[in-house]
Amino acid sequence: TDTPPLPGKIAALLRESKWFALIALAAYLLLILLTFDKADPGWFHSTAAGAVKNAGGRAGAWLSELLLYLFGLSAYWLAALLIYIVAAGYRRLDGSSLLDKRPLVIALAGFAILIAASCGLEALRVYSLKAALPPLAPPGGILGDVVRSLVHGTFGFTGATLILLTLISIGASLFTGISWLTVIEITGAALEAMYSFAQQS
Repeated sequence: TDTPPLPGKIAALLRESKWFALIALAAYLLLILLTFDKADPGWFHSTAAGAVKNAGGRAGAWLSELLLYLFGLSAYWLAALLIYIVAAGYRRLDGSSLLDKRPLVIALAGFAILIAASCGLEALRVYSLKAALPPLAPPGGILGDVVRSLVHGTFGFTGATLILLTLISIGASLFTGISWLTVIEITGAALEAMYSFAQQS
């Protein structure tokens, strides 16, 4: 026999619980990344027993080290991905969506381009940044090191930088649906309004 469908209120509560869980997970990711400490125990090194400084506890210390080792500081984009999934799946009371109706696969492809290019640019350009990263972790993480070696060896330092910046723009546009032409127009209009206001004052 077919399983009867869940009552509408219960199904709605389950959907809302899923969104709250994703928001909580995004907040947890930000929390453990922000409070990462090299002195905490992790996957790639052991430390003497003591208090864990990561606000996410021992699990947060291990997870943050793994994410930073794989993606570098670009690991913060993962929290943005979770928030996007919530915004894409949430429906207003009138049934409309917070975001446009682009296929999820396009947004995910855009995110993949965005995080890969971001990791690569981090490895290429901000290697001197005094950021808290796991021991022996390259800037931009393992992914950034791979992307940097691919583009830098083929296009050189300046060419690789331009390519990665372009890919970041394309990936962000596909991921968020933002039109950069619209952003430029809004920015230009805002600057023009500020200039007019400054002349009148």
